[in-house]
Amino acid sequence: MDIFQNGKKIVYVSQDNYCLVQCPDENTIYYCDSATSCIILITTGISVITKKEETLISHLSRPGRFNAYFECVSKNFGDNPVKIYASGANPPERYIKKTGDVDTTALRNASQVIAWLSSKAQAQTIEQVSLKLGQGNPAIYNNNLDCYSISFDSSRMALVSNTRVYLTDEQRDPTGGLQTLFCIYGDPNSIRNQYDDFSKSEIQALVAAAKKAGLDSAATMSDEEILEHYSSTPEYEVPWFCDTIRQAAVFVKTH
Repeated sequence: MDIFQNGKKIVYVSQDNYCLVQCPDENTIYYCDSATSCIILITTGISVITKKEETLISHLSRPGRFNAYFECVSKNFGDNPVKIYASGANPPERYIKKTGDVDTTALRNASQVIAWLSSKAQAQTIEQVSLKLGQGNPAIYNNNLDCYSISFDSSRMALVSNTRVYLTDEQRDPTGGLQTLFCIYGDPNSIRNQYDDFSKSEIQALVAAAKKAGLDSAATMSDEEILEHYSSTPEYEVPWFCDTIRQAAVFVKTH
């Protein structure tokens, strides 16, 4: 689904997907949102494969998926100098739930990225780094802490921004809920190419896992129930989080 706003094409990169940009133009914005404890990572540099400037952008949620992104960086850029931009990992402190349980997902994600950056710095393969981690409450819509994008000017200079792009649920997930199923029930050590379609076997496996876990019951849950059952940081979620879970639950029920 092509998305255009203010004369620009928007390429939306879903959670736990990656997009490898090989031929950027000044009329395209590569955009992620919905990141709370997650981190949006962008790496640019000269590819060891194509010998051209490329950009790798992803919205990452789990340790294994961060590692998968790091492997993609290594595969595509090798020891070439890279510029790295990151945004997310909110709230910035240990999160105490109403149940009394403590969640440190944001801190864990930030620590993993910082450790990786440290190793690359020691190897002298970082040309530039910009981090916007743990800056506040992503549930305050105007803070724009859940979104991050990269675009390019006419000379192909990279421009990163937290400016929000307004999208519908369908634009975020034209699969009608499959993308959400992958985030929850897909291989926690893999990230998907944004441009790949789900195979029939992948769909069947994701739906089966979701049914086994009882996700279909979320189709009739209230927002409060969905936040309690499916969010690690329920007080900090983006406004459309519950609709996204509900959409995936309906997909499971009707598949």
